[in-house]
Amino acid sequence: MYDIYDLTMADPKSLQERALKLSEEAGELAQAVLSVTKAPGSAYKKHSLADVREEAVDAAIVSLSLLAHASASREEFEAELDRLMMLKCAKWSKKVESQKASS
Repeated sequence: MYDIYDLTMADPKSLQERALKLSEEAGELAQAVLSVTKAPGSAYKKHSLADVREEAVDAAIVSLSLLAHASASREEFEAELDRLMMLKCAKWSKKVESQKASS
C-alpha cells in the first residue's frame, strides 16, 4: 500500500521514534481541527478543511508505518492491516448500531 512497508524498512527510525512522531502528527491534526471549528484561542491559525485532510493523512501514514515496523514481512503487514481493519471496523459498526438502537 503506497510503499509504506518499503519506506518504513528504509527509514532508520525506531518504533519509539515512530510512536512519538505519531503524537506530533496527532497534535498537528488537533490544531487544524480546533482552528477549523473556531475553538477559543485557535481561530487565528486560519486552518482549512484541506489542512485537516492533510494532517489526517500524515497521521494515517505514521500509524501505518508503526504497523509495518511491528510486522516481520510485507505479507504480515498487509495481512494484519486487512485483518485488523476488518475487526476494528466491525466493532465500530456494532457500536454505531447499538447507539442507533438506544436513541
